[in-house]
Amino acid sequence: MELTKEILFSNWFLLLAVAGALLLLFSSGTVVRRVMNIIYKKNLTDLASANSDANTVAKPDASEEKLAKDRISTGLIIGKCENLIIYLMVLTGSYTALAIIFTAKTIIRKEDIAKNSMFFLAGTMINVTYSLLISILVKLLIITTLSC
Repeated sequence: MELTKEILFSNWFLLLAVAGALLLLFSSGTVVRRVMNIIYKKNLTDLASANSDANTVAKPDASEEKLAKDRISTGLIIGKCENLIIYLMVLTGSYTALAIIFTAKTIIRKEDIAKNSMFFLAGTMINVTYSLLISILVKLLIITTLSC
């Protein structure tokens, strides 16, 4: 009977962990996009355009729009990797290792941040905050479920 209970709990852990990861991966892009739209009242493509400023309202030209779309797709890939790393580190309790994500991302995207800090830093902070929120909620749910 005790072995069955351990298997049930490990299955619950696996189910909750996978469900939390999928929720985070599929919803984070939408959350970042909507929050950026609410804060800056601009389309994400306009924000991502070269040398964008929160106070300017000029539409980007064709080359800037292509660059903006490239930035958005690159940010999407990096953001999803960031989501998974944060999620796994929170579930394993490796909170201090989260600083590695900020440091590595800052070093890798140093030039982009210098050109358009608002887009990159705001997007990163929204994504990290959302990732931490979901990760901590899933971890609390797992702890609550396993302690019953």
